[in-house]
Amino acid sequence: MPTIHLSLPEWMYDELKQKADELGIQMTDLVKLFIKKGLEGDFDENKEKEDKQNTTTYEESIAFLEAKVAQLDALLIEVLKKLQMLEEEREDSEEEVEIVNSDK
Repeated sequence: MPTIHLSLPEWMYDELKQKADELGIQMTDLVKLFIKKGLEGDFDENKEKEDKQNTTTYEESIAFLEAKVAQLDALLIEVLKKLQMLEEEREDSEEEVEIVNSDK
């Protein structure tokens, strides 16, 4: 029987080991099962479901961010209006000061 050597990151190995223990099978059998499912296309359904969930999550995040941007825009407009009012008040309250030279 042909064999392959497979190096895995520690986290992936741990997850595979945990899954194999849950199913009560050896890791090599679990890997063979995953390879077989992948070749048969069984993961496509799960991927579609996951993609739909991700899309929904992204749409919710986008809606939330759009609402935040609208809030920030309204806040910025208010700050600019107040700044303009303060500048107008300052201009109105400024008086011309005449400097008189007393040496003459």
